[in-house]
Amino acid sequence: MGNKFREKTVEEGLVEPVVQEEVGSATSAPLQQEPEPEDAQQASKTPAAKGTARGIGRVLGGDVLGDKLVLRQIPLLLLCLVYLLLIVGNRYRIESLSREKQATEDRINFLREQRIQMQKQYQQSVKISQIAEDLDGTGVGITAGPPYEI
Repeated sequence: MGNKFREKTVEEGLVEPVVQEEVGSATSAPLQQEPEPEDAQQASKTPAAKGTARGIGRVLGGDVLGDKLVLRQIPLLLLCLVYLLLIVGNRYRIESLSREKQATEDRINFLREQRIQMQKQYQQSVKISQIAEDLDGTGVGITAGPPYEI
């Protein structure tokens, strides 16, 4: 694309177009452009390079949102967004349930250990009381302190 302002002024006759003189002219030398390297010419002429730059510019500029193809896909994009939100929400809920389950299992294990310790203490006190009952029948008592020599 050229400069639209320059094209209009040349077409309307407001500005005279610049005409290059012949090469053999002695009064002035023609303007010559420096040739570009072959790699640069090929890169600028390839449609992939132009399409990529133009595509990125369209996306960043927001022009791509006005295309009919994109407008037709908006319901699908909204559906994908809803599914994505459901997936994220479910993952969060599952992780919180997993943490709650782990905390409950830890509490259950702690309470089991406490129950086992209390059972051992109860069994020990039952043994002592059973021995005391057996000794009461024989007339021997249980001392409260340590044994001592007579």
